[in-house]
Amino acid sequence: MNSQTLLILFYSFVLSTSCYAFQTIGENEEKKNLKEFDQFISAIEEDYIYLEDKRDIFDCIKTSYREQAKSISTIGDHVKFYEYLLNEFYDSHVHLNTNTQESYRLSAPIYVKTDKDKTIISNVWQTQLEDTLNINIIGADILRFNGEDFKSKIDNFPTRCHNKNDPEIRKWISNKIIAGKRNEPRVLSLHLKSEDTVDFDLDKLKLRTDKFILIPKIIQDNIGYIRINNTLGQCMLVDEIDRVMKDLFDTKAMILDLRNTVDGGASHIANPMGRFITEKRPYQQYEDQEESYFGYVEPKKPIYTKPLYVLVNRWTGSMGEGMAIGLDGMQRATIVGTEKERLAGGMKTIDFKYYDYGFDISFEKTLRIDGSPRDEFVPEEYVKQTEVREDEVLNHALQLINKLN
Repeated sequence: MNSQTLLILFYSFVLSTSCYAFQTIGENEEKKNLKEFDQFISAIEEDYIYLEDKRDIFDCIKTSYREQAKSISTIGDHVKFYEYLLNEFYDSHVHLNTNTQESYRLSAPIYVKTDKDKTIISNVWQTQLEDTLNINIIGADILRFNGEDFKSKIDNFPTRCHNKNDPEIRKWISNKIIAGKRNEPRVLSLHLKSEDTVDFDLDKLKLRTDKFILIPKIIQDNIGYIRINNTLGQCMLVDEIDRVMKDLFDTKAMILDLRNTVDGGASHIANPMGRFITEKRPYQQYEDQEESYFGYVEPKKPIYTKPLYVLVNRWTGSMGEGMAIGLDGMQRATIVGTEKERLAGGMKTIDFKYYDYGFDISFEKTLRIDGSPRDEFVPEEYVKQTEVREDEVLNHALQLINKLN
């Protein structure tokens, strides 16, 4: 046997063992992926409190995603796979607690509704914009998104277990598309109520950067005003409210502005509600797999007894929603504004077995004290947004106060 033959035999052996090694690694990865998928499915089945409402979708997920899970090979694959899977639940409170540049954002500074085959802009986060819009996009019909027909965008949204003709699901998908992927532009072609057609770059809307936990002031004729700046998760908020209440205590009425609480927060932030009640009261009801119970808030002196008005909108989220329905249920405040973010449930994080991140799901229902779902609450003083130049919600609250006085 000459040296050339030996060399050929050597390379043949190396290639065959390499292929065998690759196949072995692949098989192990498939097993790990399937094991993790099955554990994920078990966690959803055990902990997701709203599962029975979406049982058909869940059954579809179990059968239609399992085979695809085998081929996950990178962190990017893993994130995309479980993001798309969790989107099947059309529940904005259910999501991964990590993201990539290809991930969808959680929200946008506009909110849309579906009307038959149209997608209409119903709300703009007017109070959080740095600059006033020079055109009124409220009521505009979205024709295209980044040049693609918007109806096609909905139909092609990367989920497979949805009934995309269901109005609630279609609305949720529409708002997810508007939120957009982090690495893509968001240019909307709009048919305005004025009949004009314009291209509108959503990314040119600059949101305010708030330096302070809250903004307190006295407005008009001795009306107290506290704006919470998306800080419902910060422990310092409780002390800050205690501090500013001293300067606002002698006002004739109080406005609590919760329209910038999009990220929600922790349940202990219910404590400031104690400033407005004279006895221990339930503010929210919880229901998990085993029991139902109330969350309580205790009075905290000095007690503010004058009229209280709470402002809410589509960017009032989670614990912001809890404070609003709590003060409403205790009949301690008049709620003014629109529907809220409608984030349902108390949350828990479950970690993936082979990755250093996890996903958040609702493990308990959050209800008003009368037992109705928190996320279905609609303000007593409903304000339909019609323009972007005026703060219609605040103006309505001020009108109510002035009538009262």
